Amino acid sequence: MPTGLKALLLVVASALCWLGACRLAGVREPWDAEAYWRLWVPASLALSAVAGWFWRKPGWPAGVLITFGQLPVLWIGNGESGGLWVAGMLILGVLALPAAAVSALAARLRRGTPR
Repeated sequence: MPTGLKALLLVVASALCWLGACRLAGVREPWDAEAYWRLWVPASLALSAVAGWFWRKPGWPAGVLITFGQLPVLWIGNGESGGLWVAGMLILGVLALPAAAVSALAARLRRGTPR
């Protein structure tokens, strides 16, 4: 499967997961959910590991795409809120770091060359 198609499918799937999390929690933004750190972030890290395993080389984009799947959910929940987009992008950039690390590790383990 071409990388661009994999990326698109992963972003759509992760946005749907984040949207579902918002709907279940009754919030507009994923990180407003009470269970965000306790349930949704660990679930996204697990999804990042699985996606990295199948993404293979280099692996880390899978975690970044899953984390940034929250961006369309923010847009749906809040509309166009100018300055908040910048803050949201910065927060997602920080949140993407552990997800990228997990997906990169999973991809490396799949290749059989742990370091």
